Amino acid sequence: MEAINKHMSRRTFLTGAALTGATAAVSATGLVGCAAKASEANDTSTTSADTEQAPNIAIQAVKVGEAGEPVRECDYLVIGGGNCGMMSAAHAGSLGLSTILLEKSSVTGGSSVGTEVTMAFSDCKILQECVDDPNVVNVSRPSGSPADIYTYFMMHNSWESDAELVSNYVLNNHRQHDFLYEHGAYPMMLLPSLDSPACGIMYEGQGIGAFEIMQKAAEEYGVEIITSAPATALVVDDEGAVVGAMAEIDKTESYVKAKAVFVGTGGFSNNTEMIDRYIPGYGAMAWKNDAHLAHDGDGIRMMLGAGAVESDLSLAQPSASSVEGVTWDTPIDKAAREPYLWVNSIGRRLGNEKWSVMDTMFKVGIKENDHIYFNIIDSAAVERMATQPLMTNARTVLGSPDPVPEMADELEKGVADGSVFKGETIEELAEAAGIDVEGLKKTMSAYNEMAKAGEDTEFFKDPAALFAVDQPPFYAFRLIPSWYSTLCGVKINGKIQVVNAEGKPIPGLYAGGLDSGEFFKDNYNHGFSGGCSGYSYFTGFFAADKAKEYIEGK
Repeated sequence: MEAINKHMSRRTFLTGAALTGATAAVSATGLVGCAAKASEANDTSTTSADTEQAPNIAIQAVKVGEAGEPVRECDYLVIGGGNCGMMSAAHAGSLGLSTILLEKSSVTGGSSVGTEVTMAFSDCKILQECVDDPNVVNVSRPSGSPADIYTYFMMHNSWESDAELVSNYVLNNHRQHDFLYEHGAYPMMLLPSLDSPACGIMYEGQGIGAFEIMQKAAEEYGVEIITSAPATALVVDDEGAVVGAMAEIDKTESYVKAKAVFVGTGGFSNNTEMIDRYIPGYGAMAWKNDAHLAHDGDGIRMMLGAGAVESDLSLAQPSASSVEGVTWDTPIDKAAREPYLWVNSIGRRLGNEKWSVMDTMFKVGIKENDHIYFNIIDSAAVERMATQPLMTNARTVLGSPDPVPEMADELEKGVADGSVFKGETIEELAEAAGIDVEGLKKTMSAYNEMAKAGEDTEFFKDPAALFAVDQPPFYAFRLIPSWYSTLCGVKINGKIQVVNAEGKPIPGLYAGGLDSGEFFKDNYNHGFSGGCSGYSYFTGFFAADKAKEYIEGK
């Protein structure tokens, strides 16, 4: 695929992205360099109502009379070459819209490198036609009805999500999967959801495999893909309709004229100033995050400068909690996530430790005032982890829950480097970890009494995971919430249109994926597996439909 292969092979792309993400800290891009040649809006009359509190976030839109002569023209302009952007461009091309895609990085792909499973329902062709293929690992079960799925999702978002948006997602989810299937994508695994009435598809090649199908389709439909071409501001006409964007093409500030614009640039995970403002205290991102990507919030900021309003920018997609500085799926990381005894800094137990989804651990951490909690284990737990399958499995779908024979040695290494705390007594452990001694002693006494009786009468933990923690030496892990990405950007409606402070659509402007909001309202629910990529695929696909209607109705 030209836009990828021009710069590196698929293997190099995957390996480089994974290695970079595994070691990089959150990029300190901040607001500097997001749009070097676009002025920032300090006048709230040109931005959202929310920018009265944050006047330096928005990138002011450029009036068409000041944009200069367009260097390119198209029906549909897509800003961002990741999951939702490439899906939108490919589908727009299939609808006959002349389409240009701008990607600020030197390669396309975005967060597809981190995508494992994508949500699907039983009405998609893959789940109807591939279930009996012996080459496909099929552990799926039929999804619920549209009403079941809609109700589940709305309930898990406190009924605050945009009802039309969720309904359209449920009713149209099959279309993007059918599009991929018809253009050559094929599953390697068909999966059930963890606890929702949905299913999941893991494509061959996982996220990047599905993305390659999108990009190949886009190229076949004549989409012009321009890499190393960051959009710097939206362009609006005298009525406020979006009619294109300014972009750096061949290092020259250029006006790309369009009848409709879709923005899907991946959120603001690498903008430390926005992170500090909207989600302070969340801790370091997990390795499979956006650290290697140019997700600096520029798409959101450009839309705010065209009259959009913020939507729940305080939400992030949670990962399982982490020991700071410890690599994913190493023995210490696995031990730290086992469901033994979770307490806070005053020694109080935090709830039912036998989690089934990652956001359980994330929310436990976030609820604590200092954004940390501790997992307490004993020597019997160490022996159990060395000889028996782990209770929490791995962080990734394809990871291993196998026993870790070297667990004792690895924990001692952690004690030596300070990532694990150890004590021959509860008092020693509490003092080493910084936990209130009397509080921890009281909690452990009550917990062990319930464990020996075989019933958690306090938080109703699964007896299969209810073990006494009473055999010295004792170990403690200090856990912080980790996360994959930011979740929300600007407000959109059920037709993927970006709306202004009055709730009215901004003509010609659409947004999807992590640049858009009103879908996730409470938090990302990992029980609704594959929801983030599923939402990105959907918003990109459905936006192209609605943009065509808008263009033809002008």
